[in-house]
Amino acid sequence: MKNIMIETSRLILREFVPEDLAGLYCLYEESDTQFLEPLSENREEELEKLKSYIHYIYGFYGFGLWAVCLKENGRLIGRCGLQVEFIGNQGEYELGYMISGRYQRMGYAKEAVKAILGYASEELEAPRVILRIHTENRPSRHFAEQMGFHLSTQRLDKEPDIRLYVYDL
Repeated sequence: MKNIMIETSRLILREFVPEDLAGLYCLYEESDTQFLEPLSENREEELEKLKSYIHYIYGFYGFGLWAVCLKENGRLIGRCGLQVEFIGNQGEYELGYMISGRYQRMGYAKEAVKAILGYASEELEAPRVILRIHTENRPSRHFAEQMGFHLSTQRLDKEPDIRLYVYDL
């Protein structure tokens, strides 16, 4: 299988490949995406973005947002991983996660996020991982708290509707 980064008991987290484009569109169709950056209506444009992401992000950092696939059949059910973001002048490892609406409430997000936090600690030796969550995104805020993230008192000047959550490793 292609560029596997993490395996759990039920999941494979691997780098995206251009052939995942149709699966990405399915994820968005099956899910509530109001707090996510939308995919382009132009699939060719989105394919170029995906190829660029694969080349530059995986190529430069060695990690990024990965395809979350069921181990039993390889079906793409989500997108989870880490990205480097700057909060002020400080570089941070930011967690991103999305599991298809069809596969929510089955423990897949918890399984993937636990594995990613382990990767951040062991492979990247990160001191912490952050999340930026819109104040109105109650399900994501609740999930972050369940996973052990705590709400930071730090405010994001350029994003007043976003709250910063922190997981200390």
